[in-house]
Amino acid sequence: MGNIRPTYIKRIAKELLNMYPDKFVASDFQYNKKKVAELADFNSNIMQNRFAGYITRLLFTKKNSK
Repeated sequence: MGNIRPTYIKRIAKELLNMYPDKFVASDFQYNKKKVAELADFNSNIMQNRFAGYITRLLFTKKNSK
């Protein structure tokens, strides 16, 4: 079973991808976590991790589906 994420995580992660398409990497969660922290101002590390994880997942599935 996969993770079920709230819609606000999906929406904000997709907005970050649309605003900064070349800043994220499909295969590196740690790098994406640092970029999310630089590009957006979130109060908690848990939220940063959730956004970075979803962005990594989106890019990974996009890369492998082609």
